[in-house]
Amino acid sequence: MKKILLSLSAILMLAMVSHAQWVEQATGFATGSRGINYIDIVDQNTVWATAYDGSGGGAYITEFTKTTNGGTLWTPGQVMTGTAYGLGNISAIDGNTAWVAVFKGTGAQDNTCGIYKTTNGGSTWTQQPGALQGSASFADNVYFWNANEGMCHGDVKDNYFEIYTTTNGGSTWTRVPQANITATVASGEGGWTGVISAVGDSTIAFGTNKGKLYISNDRGVHWKGIATGIVPAGTNPGVNHIAFTDKNHGLVAQSTATGTIQIFKTSDNGNTWSPLTFTGNAFNNAVAAVPGSANTYVTTGADATNNMMGVTFSFDGGTTWQDMVSTIGTQYLATDWLNDSTAWAGGFNVDATSGGMFKFISVLAPVVADFSTVDTLIGPGSTATFTNLSTGGIATYAWTFQGGVPQTSNLKNPPAISYSVPGTYNVTLVCTGDFGTSTKVKNGYIHVFGVGMNELETVTVNVYPNPASDVLNIESSSRISEIQVINLVGQTVKIQAADSRNIRMNVSDLKAGVYNLKLKVENGYVNQKIVVK
Repeated sequence: MKKILLSLSAILMLAMVSHAQWVEQATGFATGSRGINYIDIVDQNTVWATAYDGSGGGAYITEFTKTTNGGTLWTPGQVMTGTAYGLGNISAIDGNTAWVAVFKGTGAQDNTCGIYKTTNGGSTWTQQPGALQGSASFADNVYFWNANEGMCHGDVKDNYFEIYTTTNGGSTWTRVPQANITATVASGEGGWTGVISAVGDSTIAFGTNKGKLYISNDRGVHWKGIATGIVPAGTNPGVNHIAFTDKNHGLVAQSTATGTIQIFKTSDNGNTWSPLTFTGNAFNNAVAAVPGSANTYVTTGADATNNMMGVTFSFDGGTTWQDMVSTIGTQYLATDWLNDSTAWAGGFNVDATSGGMFKFISVLAPVVADFSTVDTLIGPGSTATFTNLSTGGIATYAWTFQGGVPQTSNLKNPPAISYSVPGTYNVTLVCTGDFGTSTKVKNGYIHVFGVGMNELETVTVNVYPNPASDVLNIESSSRISEIQVINLVGQTVKIQAADSRNIRMNVSDLKAGVYNLKLKVENGYVNQKIVVK
C-alpha cells in the first residue's frame, strides 16, 4: 500500500543554502515542489532517488533523479509518462542498472504495475513480468543485492504476503511459498511503499501497517513476521521506519500526527522488541542507521505545522538525540547513509537548478581524542614524536606539552617535541569537531632522566642487526632483566624476561615496522628504536 507523503501546503521554501554539515544540491526536476521520498546510495559517487509531487496537488508521478559524480550533477528522468502511477522505491547496483516498484495511484491495480528495470541509466525502463501484477497485487518495494539476486514484495494476497525472489536479475520471479513465512496475517494487513531496509550481506526487512516487521536473513528465501510492540495509529499506522546498524541491532518507529515519533529497539535480529525512552528531538520523516557504526542513527523532519524540521542524530542507539543545529527549521525528507561521511537527504526543489537534495560533508562520529609515542623515556635534550590516534569529525586540535618545546601545537600531527629539563611531564590533546569536544590527558607520560639517574648515562647498548628480520642481538654494559617491544601506537606487543648482558630475541613474529625496545636494566630503563623488516 502507498505511504501518504508531505505536501508543500503551508510549508516553508528556502533558497539555496549551506547548513554547516550539509550542502544543497539541485535535483534537476523541471517542475518545482518535487520532494524526495526514497534514496539509494550505491557508492560515494552514484546515488538514485525517487520523487513525489509535494505541491499539494497530490499527482502521482514516476520521476526519479540520479547522480554519478557525487551530486555535482543530478539527472532527472521518469519511468512512464502521465499521473496514473507512482513509485514505491528504487534499488540500484551501479549508474546504469536499477529497479523500481510501480503501483497505481487510484483505483484497482492492474498489469501495468509491478517491477521495472533499466540497464541504460534510466533512459528506458522495461517491465519484468511475473511479480506484483494484476488487481489483487500491490507493488510496495524491490531490492537487489547484486546484478542477479533480488527480492520484491507487495501486500497480502491469498492470505499471506506476496514476496518474490529472483536469481537472474528479474528475468523470472518465484513467489516465496507460505511455508517459508512464519507469521500470522492480521485482518487488513499490508506493507508500506518505501519502508524496506537491508543490512549486511543477506538481511532485509519490511514493515506493515499492523506494527509487524517481516525479516529475512537469507536474501528473501525465508521470512519471520514479528510484532514490534508498535500499536498502529495515525495516517500511516504501524512500522513507518526501519533502521539496523547490523543484523541484530536496530530500530523501528511509527510517526505520529503531532510530528513526534515512537521508537522500539531490538538486539536479537528482531525476535524481541522493547520501547525506547529517549531524550532530545527524534523527527518523524525518516530514520536511518549509519553503516559501520555500532550505535549511530539519524532522523529527519519536514513537519512545519509542528515545527519538527531538520536533522537529529544519536550516538547511543537512540537513547539520546542531538540536533544538527544548522539544519533546524529546514525541511529534510528521505535520507540514506553509506557510512559516517557519505550521505544524502532529500528536500523540496524550487526549479531545475535550485534545491531538492542535501549532501552530508562532515563525519558523523563521536569525537575521541587519543595519541601515543614510543618516546616516553628519554634523556635531556632528546625529542618525542607523537602519533595522533583521534577519531571523529575533528576540526581543530589543541596540544599542550608540559615541559616541552614547543609547549603547544594546533597541528593534527605536532612537530617533534624537545625536552631539556629532567622530570615527569603531562601531555594533553583537546579535539573539537562538529559533533562534540574530547580531551585526552596522559599524566606523567613523558619521563626525562636526570639527577639521580646519571648512572644510566654510562649504560651502553648495542643492538644488531638493525633492521632485523629474524633474530635481534642485544648487548648491554648493564645486566638486562626484561625487554619490552612497543609499537608506534604505544602497545606492548612482546615481553621477554632476561638475566644477562647478552640476549638473542626472535622478532620474526613481529609485523614489519618501527618499534621501541624498552630495556629494564639494573638502575632504570634504556630505550632503543629498532626496525623489523
